[in-house]
Amino acid sequence: MVDFFTSFEWWKVEPHDESVSSGAFCLAEPGKVCAVYLPRGGKVSVKLEPGRYHAHWFQPRSGEIIDIGEASGPEWTSPKSRDIDDWSLFLKRTDAGP
Repeated sequence: MVDFFTSFEWWKVEPHDESVSSGAFCLAEPGKVCAVYLPRGGKVSVKLEPGRYHAHWFQPRSGEIIDIGEASGPEWTSPKSRDIDDWSLFLKRTDAGP
């Protein structure tokens, strides 16, 4: 979990649960990074600032990272997580955004 939170400037993110579909929780620095927690896995729709983002799943119990690839705003739906355990989804802007 420490590796997950030290991979971005966590002190700059704020709660933005309104940016994700119900049942998920979101911390974001809009237009830059978005960290989503899904307590029961599945898939999630995320409202993003327009642009290109790189996405990956993070399994908090094992530390496993699964690359998803490119995502783009203004709205994107993730693929389904591998199982119904809790998962985190991380999106980081890759183009020259704000």
